[in-house]
Amino acid sequence: GLCGALPRFSHAVPHDTDRTEGFPIGTQVTYRCHDSFVKIPGKSDTVVCLSNSKWSTIGEFCGPACGAPPRLKSAALSTEDVTKNYLPSGTTVSYVCHPGYESTELRPAITCLENLTWSEAPEFCRGRSCGVPKGPEHGRAVVITNDLYGARANIICDDGVTLHGPTFIQCVLKGDQVEWSQLPTCQAPGVDIRISIGLVIGLVISLAIGLVITLVIGTAIAIAIVIAITIAIAISIAIGIGIGIAIGIGISNGIAIGIGIGFVLVFICIGIYKKKHCSYSVNLDSRNHHITTEHDLQMSKTESNLIFKV
Repeated sequence: GLCGALPRFSHAVPHDTDRTEGFPIGTQVTYRCHDSFVKIPGKSDTVVCLSNSKWSTIGEFCGPACGAPPRLKSAALSTEDVTKNYLPSGTTVSYVCHPGYESTELRPAITCLENLTWSEAPEFCRGRSCGVPKGPEHGRAVVITNDLYGARANIICDDGVTLHGPTFIQCVLKGDQVEWSQLPTCQAPGVDIRISIGLVIGLVISLAIGLVITLVIGTAIAIAIVIAITIAIAISIAIGIGIGIAIGIGISNGIAIGIGIGFVLVFICIGIYKKKHCSYSVNLDSRNHHITTEHDLQMSKTESNLIFKV
């Protein structure tokens, strides 16, 4: 009622058992292949102790084969070949280029040689080109090796200009195409200081204009106008400098834009104020006509004085 010694195979040994004989009927023993040998698909690697106390018969099931195909940076095994686990001498497997790479004129395949090693993998996939990189304003891009997928280019700013962002750009994948990553910026040092300088310039210009208006008008309205001009022009110049830096037209052009915006706002405010609150009184008897401000909408006539209200 027992089976004798286990069958012997040329390129396999029993798996997970230390016994060599005396196996009860119905016992199953599985074998594993030696190194450099692989189980041949479709063949059994298990023997069974039959009711006649003999082991079932199976043929050799291990064959010499190459190991797993090499992994490549630029390509992956084809869908058909990735599931193969028996790769004897003469077997050929093919590759498919990874995204970011394109095929060359070489055949994307390697072969298992007689010595059970893989043939050398040629460069059948190469990186796509991102083209010549463009540098940022006030700087340049210096390619380290090439302009192909995965390559890098260093960003170098002009003298006196500070780099904001990474020190390099890289040829990266975007969708099914490749392109250079986002450029950093090269900015003049002390941008915040320059904006502050613009604010001071705006204040000085505004105060000068306000002083002139105060000397000419000499009324309480002048104080309101001075405050309006000071705030509007100063803030507008600071905003104008920020716009000039953001769109790359320079600080001087930004100051000009700010002054323009400030004056437009001031004139609009003065126009609205005059339309709603100003009145004019004209003394017809006086050779030097005198203008004063009134606040009540009226038109009255005296012996020698006519008041027009707007």
